[in-house]
Amino acid sequence: MLLLLRPRQAWIPYGLPPNRTQQAAYNRQMQERFESTRRVAPAAPAVERDPLDTVKELGELHRVGVLTDAEFEAAKSKQLAR
Repeated sequence: MLLLLRPRQAWIPYGLPPNRTQQAAYNRQMQERFESTRRVAPAAPAVERDPLDTVKELGELHRVGVLTDAEFEAAKSKQLAR
């Protein structure tokens, strides 16, 4: 016969919940407490830009030489189609 003894410090007594309803309520409470620490601030709403301002910026890029004629026309038609 093998008898294993555990040191008293390793034994941690805990109370079992009397029923499943109380355990479910406890679980919900712990989940709410956890979620309250994990909330992230809502994202800022996207600011809708005026298409004409965007076309003006595209025109400036085209004038400087960053955009080719074809790229400028494609981007301009895309912005004005909105």
